Amino acid sequence: MSTPAPPVVPAVPRALRQLRPGPRPGRSVVHRADVSSLEWAGLLRDGLITPVWGGAARVAACTEDPAVRVAALAALVPERGVVGRATAVWVHVGGPSPARADVLVRTRARRPDPHPDRRTHEAELSDADVLTIDGVRVTTVLRTALDVARWLPPAQSLPLLRALRDVGLDTGRAARAAASLHGGRGVRRARHVLAQVADERTTAGGGRAPGGAQARIAGSSAPRDPVIR
Repeated sequence: MSTPAPPVVPAVPRALRQLRPGPRPGRSVVHRADVSSLEWAGLLRDGLITPVWGGAARVAACTEDPAVRVAALAALVPERGVVGRATAVWVHVGGPSPARADVLVRTRARRPDPHPDRRTHEAELSDADVLTIDGVRVTTVLRTALDVARWLPPAQSLPLLRALRDVGLDTGRAARAAASLHGGRGVRRARHVLAQVADERTTAGGGRAPGGAQARIAGSSAPRDPVIR
């Protein structure tokens, strides 16, 4: 009597083999450039990956958090660069992904080459302004708030500041930091919008003001608690 042939086990796509749990971090994110078009389309169709930003997606079983978001755009951040401004808000909070990555480099440092998915800005940065998430440097929540308040118009900055407030930004501390700035572009505007956000928290008695981050990022995964400095 012949022995029945063993069952045929379907081959695991190369993209999924690369994403199996391992000792190295970052396995929760796959980049479109690392797989074929057919593999990418198949992974999306089967619900095995979920887009995060641009050509990057997370494994569907993994929770989206700051480490996942920063891994999605890490290739755009040179060693001397720091994720900042609205993109840093996205890393800390989540929600709709930015169209381009904001990357800061220290004043007078060499800028990275132009890239269609990146905006580069010069900034004075101290070590206290920066934290590292899985090897990628990002401005702290406090520094992010100051930059957003200073460089974006209020119609854009206020929703972002409220989102940061909802994940732990000390708005009073941010308002005091803005008040201590002397001169320079956008400083007066930063003082005004940060004072407004701090007043909203005071008026609400510590509660969330209407239109906070939870209203804007409903349906997204809960973010990991950011580092507040």
